[in-house]
Amino acid sequence: MIAASKHHLELLTACVIYGTVGIFMEYLKDMSVGSIIFYRVLFGLSAILCYLAITGNLSQLAFKKKKKYLLLLGILYVSQMFSYYSAIRYLGASSAVLLLYTDPIYLTFLAPALLGEKNTEKTIFALFLGLIGVFYVTRPEGGFEQIAFGSDYLKGVVFGLVGGLFSSGVIISVRYLRNEYNGLTQLVWQSVISLVFLSPFAVTLPGQVLVENLYTLMLFGVMITGIGAVFYIRGVAGVSAITGSILTLLEPVSCIFFDYTVLGSDVHSGMLIGCFFILAAAIVISLDNCVFLRKFIFGEKLASSIKLPFWKKELLRPQGK
Repeated sequence: MIAASKHHLELLTACVIYGTVGIFMEYLKDMSVGSIIFYRVLFGLSAILCYLAITGNLSQLAFKKKKKYLLLLGILYVSQMFSYYSAIRYLGASSAVLLLYTDPIYLTFLAPALLGEKNTEKTIFALFLGLIGVFYVTRPEGGFEQIAFGSDYLKGVVFGLVGGLFSSGVIISVRYLRNEYNGLTQLVWQSVISLVFLSPFAVTLPGQVLVENLYTLMLFGVMITGIGAVFYIRGVAGVSAITGSILTLLEPVSCIFFDYTVLGSDVHSGMLIGCFFILAAAIVISLDNCVFLRKFIFGEKLASSIKLPFWKKELLRPQGK
């Protein structure tokens, strides 16, 4: 297997693993979102530390510059996870993951203010596509008039959109820190910070409930935060940002697939239409121009002279969800 194909397979495997989140959430009983995230991160972090110890790379966890931004990354990371998992609880995995993929919409607004990037016709077009997608994903089959104020459906939509906002913050932070800390190092420290903030949820969880869900929690943590993250980081390291951004679109597709085939959840036509527009927006925002699309399809190398603004390069999903 050539190196490029290996990296493609690793990235695709990670996305399929991430797509199983709805299954795990369904099988975890009598646990709050905060306690689920705590133990998932705890077991996943343990797996990553074992991996780093076996490979002799624990030294890479040493602090360097920009330590306060690691704290910010951890806060954004735990906020994103809490919002995303809450959306899954209220809406189901299919709608929640699509709303998480609205982060390019927020980046379109945040990039000019935080990064000095100017929006182009392409980014505005992507924003338009994304907003259409959000409309269809959040619209019930019977129309918006059926949504009652304070209903679980409305809570799920709000959590999903807020999760996309925090995800855009994670993307910006990850890019800002990448010259000081690699992907696994960032994941370890953002996980440690998350455990600190989520510890109250773990303390209040009854021991009997923990025992009943322990096996699922361990598998959840090792699969998503451990194996999934390692495959993701190894995969994105060997592909271009454009290729990676497109390949990671398998995550919402696999999430919807598992939600429908394994859990038997309904997938209404509006969700599929919204899925098309949101993923189209992600593709548009990831491509600098049509030449990139042609080169991606035919496997040509990208010209090194063409530069992408850094927020577009980092539209890959934050690892370790």
